[in-house]
Formats: sequence, structure tokens, C-alpha cells
Amino acid sequence: MNIYVMRHGTTVWNEKGVTQGRTNNRLSQNGKILTAKVASELKNINFDVIYCSPLFRTVQTANIMNKYHNKKIIKDQRLIEIDQGIFTGRAKNSLNECELILKEKRVSKAGMESYENCYLRAKDFVEFLKKQSKYENVLVISHNCTCSFIEDVLIGEKIDFSSDSFRRRFKNAQVKSFKI
Repeated sequence: MNIYVMRHGTTVWNEKGVTQGRTNNRLSQNGKILTAKVASELKNINFDVIYCSPLFRTVQTANIMNKYHNKKIIKDQRLIEIDQGIFTGRAKNSLNECELILKEKRVSKAGMESYENCYLRAKDFVEFLKKQSKYENVLVISHNCTCSFIEDVLIGEKIDFSSDSFRRRFKNAQVKSFKI
């Protein structure tokens, strides 16, 4: 099975450097254009199914990507973005030193989901995919953190949650492919 993991297209909040978390933001005009370009580049891959986070920006991305495929889009809660708690809606450059530490440590009293929990959701989703033997090509559309953990699971990366070394960045509308 070939798994194509994609981060959603750019939103206005991405462009402004605002933490989105689980908000239902829409793609910006640039995000729609970028996603349409990627859809055109991948139009010859015969996707069997498209899975996406239930958040609007990923559903929009899935619909644009589906232009050439007309496949079923399945929203999966395991693909939702990591919860950013009290930092949702905040400009990243507006955080003071104390807030930066709270955000980095993923302090639960700030309403934030832990990296470990997001990783476990990603791992559970990958294990589910591995059992879907009827699919040859699967497109998965999610968010930066979740996509990164899906990648970690697929490549067998050992993660040290006490360091920053496990983090990867998916650019908006970036697609990485994996064979399992």
C-alpha cells in the first residue's frame, strides 16, 4: 500500500502566524491555489480513498485534491489537529517567555493535548490503515503535528518526547509518500 500524507493548504491564520489548533478556519486564496497545484501534480495517482481530519481546512483540501479522482472522502477524528488549548487564536510572536514555556511543555492546565496523545492517535490510525488491504493508494490529509507523527510511525522513528528532536515540519500542502 502507498500512503500519501498531506498537510492542509494554507489558511489566513497560517499566513498571519496565528495558532489554529482545532479551529475551523478556511483555506486562504493562496492555500486554494497551492492545493490545486498539488492536486494537478498528483492527478495521475489513482487514489482508492481519501481520509482527512474533520476540520474545515482539511475537508476543503480533500475536496480540492479529489477533483481528479472523485473518490470517497472519510473524515477521521484521529487525524484532527493537536489541541492548542489557551494558545488557540494567539499570534505566535505575541507570546511572552512564560507562555512560550507553558506551550513548549504542553501543560495540561492550559488545555493543551500532549504530544504523546497526538502520537498515539496517529499510531492508531496507521495501524488501522495497515489492515485495509483493499487499498493500493491512500491519501491522508491532516495537520502539521499529526502528519509528522504519522510519518514517525510509518518510518519507525523512536520518539523522545522530552526533546524537540522528534518534530518535523510539513509545509502547507506538502505531500510525502510511504510504502507499507
